[in-house]
Amino acid sequence: MSDEHPRSVFEPLEIMGLNLRNRFIRSATMEGMVSTDGVPGAKLKDLYQAIAKGGAGLISTSGCLPDPDWSMGSQRQLILHAGADRSAWKELTRWVHGHGALISLQMSPFIRIGERWVGPSEYRPGVHALAADEIEFIVLLYAKMAALARRVGFDAVQVHAGHGYGLAQFLSPHFNRRDDAYGGSVENRVRILVHIRKAIGENAGDDFPVWIKMNSFDGIPGGLIPDQAAGYARLLEEAGYGAIEVTGGAIGGSHDSRGALDKSQWFEGYYLEGAAKVKAAANLPVSAVGGIRKLDIIKRILSEGVADMISLSRPLIREPDLIHRWAKGDKAPARCISCNGCFAMMMKGKGLFCVQDH
Repeated sequence: MSDEHPRSVFEPLEIMGLNLRNRFIRSATMEGMVSTDGVPGAKLKDLYQAIAKGGAGLISTSGCLPDPDWSMGSQRQLILHAGADRSAWKELTRWVHGHGALISLQMSPFIRIGERWVGPSEYRPGVHALAADEIEFIVLLYAKMAALARRVGFDAVQVHAGHGYGLAQFLSPHFNRRDDAYGGSVENRVRILVHIRKAIGENAGDDFPVWIKMNSFDGIPGGLIPDQAAGYARLLEEAGYGAIEVTGGAIGGSHDSRGALDKSQWFEGYYLEGAAKVKAAANLPVSAVGGIRKLDIIKRILSEGVADMISLSRPLIREPDLIHRWAKGDKAPARCISCNGCFAMMMKGKGLFCVQDH
């Protein structure tokens, strides 16, 4: 391996039967760039095209809802269901493929269905604890969306079980206080994810790649910790998931997807402990995410076997061509300063862009 840059990062990798041109993944990020009916808007297509041209091996979309009745607290999310305009979706995947990248649809977690806040348990007043038949219906919705994703050209789907939302809550002892088949033991808490994987195989085909974004650390008393995540990893491998993106953070916790809320506690690679433990526990490719900005840290992550791939989000908002820049020998860190101004703009309905360059 060259001392100039970690060549293996830029070499092809086969995962889940897919041939990635390198080890870089664009991690899912809500963009707010959708049309009123939840289909990809023109700005979103331009953004994904720029990231694909910039060298990403695989693009993970932002969370996509399977039903207009679902909500993550925003009306600016992707929605893919039987009545969706498939031509817009096919155009999106075709554009990404045209620039040499692959694309995976992230299947959004749930937090509110209709007018109700929902979860595995009534962990706070006002949250509806999902009944077994409601869980089965949710599983089927995911499976139907995966089948549609395959039809419109996606290479894979990712199940979002991170950041303290619905599916992540089933894995977390803090949120999941059930005493039925979906709570209590490790096997019970992961059951919904096992059922989702099985249903996707039945609806989209056993050969359609499915991977998962999973919390390793909630940052909340009684919440998920890396050792518990490692236990789930083995069961997810047995269920047929093809790779795991390891993240962290939860609603009401000390951390979110962007790391510690107290920025004095922030450091580069803040979810690497979880990635390493998940990687050691299961024979699955693992992608590390967590404020990674420097090529030498990426080199260490791969050389030490902490992970097989690197997930980036905010750096590619400011520099869509970052991966090509690194591959050409410019080793300067990503220009992203983690100010989160891009997120603030998205929440204001202005779309996702770097405020430092505007």
